[in-house]
Amino acid sequence: MESSGRKSDKAVAQRLSELLNNLTLDEQRILARLLSDWNDREQREEQRTECSILTEYIVHNRPHRARIRNISLGGAFIESQDSLRVNQEISQSFFVPNFEIPIRTKSRIVWTGPDGFGVQFQILETD
Repeated sequence: MESSGRKSDKAVAQRLSELLNNLTLDEQRILARLLSDWNDREQREEQRTECSILTEYIVHNRPHRARIRNISLGGAFIESQDSLRVNQEISQSFFVPNFEIPIRTKSRIVWTGPDGFGVQFQILETD
């Protein structure tokens, strides 16, 4: 199944390359500007705030500790070297500065990268 996905990706890349090669110079400039504008736009619903908050989370009954590097009402970026998958559910807890009650969440991993992963909060609870 993975090999058919690679073939499909290769075919898409080849077709995209053909389309780009057929664009005029003006069309290439317009496309580059549109892609740049699209890449620069804020894609999150909630604005993130930079932070350094220790979080503990559990994946498959295994505890982990890491740092939240930015956070919003809807989710967070967790700096971690753990290999996790998109759509994995985690349970986590952390303290927000100047807030004495721990925040406990059920979260879903929405993206992963080499330095960590992004979560979307599903359920927020306080003790």
